[in-house]
Amino acid sequence: MKKLKLNSILVPYDFSKTAQIAVKQAAFIAAYSKSDLILVHILKKADMLDIFLPMLKMKSDKQFLEKIKENLDAYAKTVQSEFGVNVSCFASTGNITSEILVLAEQNDVGLIIMGTKGKDSNSDLFLGSNAYRLITKSEIPVMTCSVAPSAKGFSNILLPIDLSEHTRQKVNYAIELAMLFKSKITILGLYDDSEKEELFKVKTIVGQIEKICAKHKVLFESLVEKTNHRVSKTLNVAKRKKSDLIVTMTDQTIERKKGILSTYDHELINTSKIPVISISPEIGDVSGGTVGLPF
Repeated sequence: MKKLKLNSILVPYDFSKTAQIAVKQAAFIAAYSKSDLILVHILKKADMLDIFLPMLKMKSDKQFLEKIKENLDAYAKTVQSEFGVNVSCFASTGNITSEILVLAEQNDVGLIIMGTKGKDSNSDLFLGSNAYRLITKSEIPVMTCSVAPSAKGFSNILLPIDLSEHTRQKVNYAIELAMLFKSKITILGLYDDSEKEELFKVKTIVGQIEKICAKHKVLFESLVEKTNHRVSKTLNVAKRKKSDLIVTMTDQTIERKKGILSTYDHELINTSKIPVISISPEIGDVSGGTVGLPF
């Protein structure tokens, strides 16, 4: 089970618009939770030529890194001044996903926040390749965001629940978030035509989560709805209930070994206008596959 850990928050920063949105979201959370904020840029020379070539000609990666770090430090000062958080910066070369995950481990990062579409994305229809790879490979929860939030904080957290193997592993994380931000949780039980015979299981799981919320004095409401298009139903309920955060589980154990997101997770992250936290399952936690909750 993933536990909420916000001592350090990392943002991959590529100077794009959605990266700036991610930084502001992360800075608010860091200020609220008294966490450190880390901005990271991994050098891809082609990208840097596009950004800096009009300014000067550089002869080595070292010069690129020095210029990137200079720009990161300047931006970090503005973020630190605006939000009152401790901000550190890293710039390096290499594989973007691997470097970010190494830095995250070295700095005891508990949450990664990034835009859904950075400079690597050539289409508004698809999740950016860096975001995709990071979500599928990270053991650390990843929050993705695409538009600037209308308000700071989270007042209503949407928790979709179905019959997939590890779906309940995200419950503790959502409850801890709700306790931190004094949020309400909307529990959304989902099932389709093929699962009508197991509807009682969905209702049982939802009922167990209600008891856990009540135990921790977290406000909640619950719905159990049939749908053959879970993404549309999730987003419609989020809109109807004015949710400002969705917590989901990348619950595809076989696919994850190949670095592939499920259709539900991919479409949800790519389409949602509110932030989505993606949590990777702990495969060894066999209790996550039973009706009983892993608490």
